[in-house]
Amino acid sequence: MTEPPPDPFGDDRPTRLTDAEITALRLRARSEAGPFVDPHVVRARRQFHNREWAAAIVGTAAFSLGDWPTMYLLFIAMEAEPNPPVTRAQRAEQAAIEEQARNTEKVRAVMAERIAEHRRAEAAAWVAALRTCLVKVVVRENRYGLIRGGVRERLRHVVPLTEAVSGRRRRHLAGRALCETPGRAKPLQLVEEPSGEPATCKRCLVYVSQIRTTAAA
Repeated sequence: MTEPPPDPFGDDRPTRLTDAEITALRLRARSEAGPFVDPHVVRARRQFHNREWAAAIVGTAAFSLGDWPTMYLLFIAMEAEPNPPVTRAQRAEQAAIEEQARNTEKVRAVMAERIAEHRRAEAAAWVAALRTCLVKVVVRENRYGLIRGGVRERLRHVVPLTEAVSGRRRRHLAGRALCETPGRAKPLQLVEEPSGEPATCKRCLVYVSQIRTTAAA
């Protein structure tokens, strides 16, 4: 007497249906599927439990959902077994997904802390710069900015409210960013409303402690 081939899934079967029940479902599919495709079955064809379960029902992992009898077989098998067991492989896969999610969350938390730390450093540097500034200034954001890494980056510039000078009579016009030269043909396009955020333009920050009013020059 020929012994049946070993179950490739071992004791960890992806289905609780017996071999006899699966065989009966296959016979039903052959006799009931018919030559015409049922739209209701087509709409549900991708909703089978998982690939392991479907392979156990069909009898091979090399099945195609484009095959109507196979599609119908999985459909009636879903009705026969709405809640299949969870295999070791599926549990391991789910555990890997959860581990990846935890790692991603850790990376996000680290990045968020780095960004927060960077912003705290910007704020501290701006407060320190203002203590040495002899001219009334405001911070105004660049209206357009640059695209870096697919993200628009808008620098925040320091703008004196009155004309000032620095160094050897370098002029800084009122309403223009400190980093600009007076003869620049196209002034920076800055947002009219002052920003409540620290300045981020490094060139502007260099001049904050150097500028003085023209009257004091």
